[in-house]
Amino acid sequence: MSSSRRSRTSSRLATAAPTDEQIAELISKLQAVLPTRGGQANAKTSSAEVLQEACRYIRRLHREADALSERLAELLLLQPSDLAINGADVSDLIRSLLM
Repeated sequence: MSSSRRSRTSSRLATAAPTDEQIAELISKLQAVLPTRGGQANAKTSSAEVLQEACRYIRRLHREADALSERLAELLLLQPSDLAINGADVSDLIRSLLM
C-alpha cells in the first residue's frame, strides 16, 4: 500500500463517526433554519425528510443566486444611456438581491 493511500485511509479512520446525539442536534438545527410548512417544525418529521427538505432548499437558493447573478451581469453590461429604470425598479432589484 502506498504511503498516500495509507495516509488517506488512516485520516478517515481517525475521524470518528457522528454520534446519535450529534445527528439529532444537526437535524434540530436544520429544522430551525429551514422554512417550514405553516411556519412550524413538525416534531414527527423524520431525519430523512429534514435532510431532503434541506437539499431542496439549498438547490432553490442556488437557482435564485444564479438568476440574480445573471440579472446583475446583464445590468452591468448595459450602457448608462440604456438604463431606463426608475427608482422603484432599482429598489425592487436591490431588495431582491438582499433577500
